[in-house]
Amino acid sequence: MNANFNKRFKSFISEYSGVLSGAAYGLILRPIFNLPQRENFSFTDLFSVTFIWIVPFVIGMVPMFFASERQLSKSGYRIFTPSLTVFLFFLFCFTSRAEDFICILIISAPFILAAMLGGSIIGILLLKYRQNKNTLYSVLLIPFICGMVEEQFKIPSGIYHVSTITIINSSPQNIWEHVVRVDQINADEYRKGFFNYAGIPQPLYAELNKDTIGATRIGHFEGGLKFIETVNHWELNKKVSFDIAVSPSTIRNTVFDKHILLGNHFKFIDASYTLRKINDHQTELCLSSSYKLDTRINQYATFWGDALLSDFQQRLLAVIKLRCEQRAND
Repeated sequence: MNANFNKRFKSFISEYSGVLSGAAYGLILRPIFNLPQRENFSFTDLFSVTFIWIVPFVIGMVPMFFASERQLSKSGYRIFTPSLTVFLFFLFCFTSRAEDFICILIISAPFILAAMLGGSIIGILLLKYRQNKNTLYSVLLIPFICGMVEEQFKIPSGIYHVSTITIINSSPQNIWEHVVRVDQINADEYRKGFFNYAGIPQPLYAELNKDTIGATRIGHFEGGLKFIETVNHWELNKKVSFDIAVSPSTIRNTVFDKHILLGNHFKFIDASYTLRKINDHQTELCLSSSYKLDTRINQYATFWGDALLSDFQQRLLAVIKLRCEQRAND
């Protein structure tokens, strides 16, 4: 029985040694890209083209170095195996708590696509130049070289805006009361979405200390997270806006919160509610938010920033709409 087990174990290792090695290679790179910046050493970080695209490109190549000529000749193997390698890398990151599920979700598309491309390219090259296999091993150094080169370029900065509009069958006066202060949101009022289940905290309530410019509004979220909002515009029943800053001491002990809310790459700027009376029975309510990105992948990061904020705003406005219309009908 032991002999049979040993035979199967060796067969398993032989079959998947490339996948295991590729995932291990990724696990070695992950903390390197998370190292703090130093004056005498310049290297890029996790929010970079190198980590998002180049690293998985090379991870996808690693299993091909362990493949037989028969395996390399199959296009399915050159595509599927790199994808499996990335999946295993994600699994290791998640179980070791190096990454949260939401972080893995965000990087999954470029990682899988780049890995499949890397595996396909190196697989074809190995078929043609197998005698130069040792030379091809030098591709494992590409992330290190690219990481140092990318750091020499200035990090682009951009400010982005997300607006969400809903029509509420209620008066501006009624809506205003539910906007400037938000009572505790009950489970039957708030419809959780995919991002909430993936780890994004849902809002709980918001309190305001006074009704004027300069007032402090505190937004409370799941896990004790708080946003401190300073009112910078107050137009009764028409518009309220505020600057936003996260309370550092309330940031949750999650990888996502630490990367986004404690890092230097993402910053909430402000938010505003604008009310426009349509007729005696309807009001248009618009919630707008602005945020700043300082990353080398702003175009990709913007897609997720907009998606997350848009989802949050839609669900919050749905609560406000429900409350206002229920009160109007009472």
